[in-house]
Amino acid sequence: MSSPSTSPAGTDDAQAALSIWQADRLDRILDESIPQVLARQAESAADRPALIWFDGDEVKQLTFAELSRAATTVAGALAAATRPGDRIAVWSRNSVDWVVLQYGCALAGLLVTGFNTAWTDPEVRYAMELTTPALVFTGTDRTGADLAARASELCGTTPVLELATVRGWAEHAPQAELPRVKPTDPFLIQFTSGTTGRAKGAVLSHRALLNAALARLEYDLPRDGEIWLNPVPYHHIGGFCHIVLGGLLKPCALVVMERFDADRVVTLLRRRMVTRLGGVPTMITDIVNRLGGDGRDLGLVSVGSGGATVTRHLIETVREVFGAAVTVTYGQSECPTATHTPPDADDLTVSTTIGRPVAGSEIRIVDPATDAPVPLGEIGELRIRSPYLMDGYWRMPDKTAETIGPDGFLHTGDLASMDAAGYLTFRGRQRDVIIRGGENVYPAEVEEVLIAHPGIADVVLVGVDDERLGERVAGVVIRAAGSRVGGDELTDYLRERVAYFKIPSAWHFVDSLPMTASGKVQRFLVRQSVNGRPAPGTAATPRKPRGPIEIAQEQ
Repeated sequence: MSSPSTSPAGTDDAQAALSIWQADRLDRILDESIPQVLARQAESAADRPALIWFDGDEVKQLTFAELSRAATTVAGALAAATRPGDRIAVWSRNSVDWVVLQYGCALAGLLVTGFNTAWTDPEVRYAMELTTPALVFTGTDRTGADLAARASELCGTTPVLELATVRGWAEHAPQAELPRVKPTDPFLIQFTSGTTGRAKGAVLSHRALLNAALARLEYDLPRDGEIWLNPVPYHHIGGFCHIVLGGLLKPCALVVMERFDADRVVTLLRRRMVTRLGGVPTMITDIVNRLGGDGRDLGLVSVGSGGATVTRHLIETVREVFGAAVTVTYGQSECPTATHTPPDADDLTVSTTIGRPVAGSEIRIVDPATDAPVPLGEIGELRIRSPYLMDGYWRMPDKTAETIGPDGFLHTGDLASMDAAGYLTFRGRQRDVIIRGGENVYPAEVEEVLIAHPGIADVVLVGVDDERLGERVAGVVIRAAGSRVGGDELTDYLRERVAYFKIPSAWHFVDSLPMTASGKVQRFLVRQSVNGRPAPGTAATPRKPRGPIEIAQEQ
């Protein structure tokens, strides 16, 4: 890789190097559509397992040839009922039928839009109005409840079909000729994860998705025939792109889990049926805790994570228990793969950075007020230009123009800093910055210090409205098991570690935090709760919403 941009010749030698990094250029962009890749793997890896899953206590599998045949049948039925470019909504937790339908949509030239199983009725109505799907396929939510009845009420005249019967439906439905699908055709409308309010739909093409998955694979260097297990939801960009399409590109077998079950993961590990494990940090922690003892003889090659802070303690524990490499990936709905830590990175690098830009990407850290790159080490907005970017937001040209500048750089809204080796440290969301009396407080910086305290399991800093200062800092804490840590102790803990204005003036202790399905804290809900405001769209009269956050101030 090249080095960061330095000051031009003839300028003041005291001027610092700037936070610009041009990663190695790609030798070639994979210029294929998903149907082309599926056809190639169905021939070259016909008898290899593509999907593995539990049916009760029995483990079953579908080969690449069988997956291709099932997807082609589904595609023929979809083509008879729709037109190329139509949208297909999928509202369900993970399943084998989800994967079959995903490939069926690709073959039929349709766009997939995954509905989050945690969405409320207004959120589903909003997604329906925005994407106007031709068909809605439903399964079960995170609790196992059937979503068909809710969908029928919410989706108006749009036909609602059971996802679990999609293969049987296709076998008995009329079939139509499949269109020619181009690499540049749009394939996914990926809703942003909703940590900051109303979601937008990022439109990604076949080419962007395949190359984003390939860019991540180039860092992990998996061998053909490996078995992957990562139970993140397929309606999340990581599941849809990195997991499902990544398994197709290599090709490798994908273990399909309807919902995360740490005990079942441990069963598969002990059977030596998994070579690469992934998930958000809470999943990995639960697996390690369930496993207990030494897991070095289980054949695990690597453990991948992202979507939340990966602590050094977790990394050290994983390496000690499994003897496996730990990698962290950073991306967004708008750009699925942006950075990645190399498998041989040390614990400190993996726990404190989000890695370097992946091949083909250019990253800058800029002052959002001036668009000028900031010096190395300073915090600014992370901006990305790469072949893996979205085409834009679905039916939101103004939002697209705000997010992708004339220079082609994606304005991520994320804060980061860059070191001289090109490694990036995530500093939180730009809109999460707390401005206390004119001083900027970056929550991620203080949270990283607090999470090292043995009495804390998780922590979030948010701003509290203040007439004099504009905002004060509040800390919302989940105590570790058995901990009785209080606000005074945490204040003392921070005094010698961060500047005084970064220390919370109020501490709140909770049992849980509102999370997205991809494992991210919904900070806007935490902030609203701390400030005593209802969430957008709720009635003024207080009522208990689904999955509330209960916050009691420490006295």
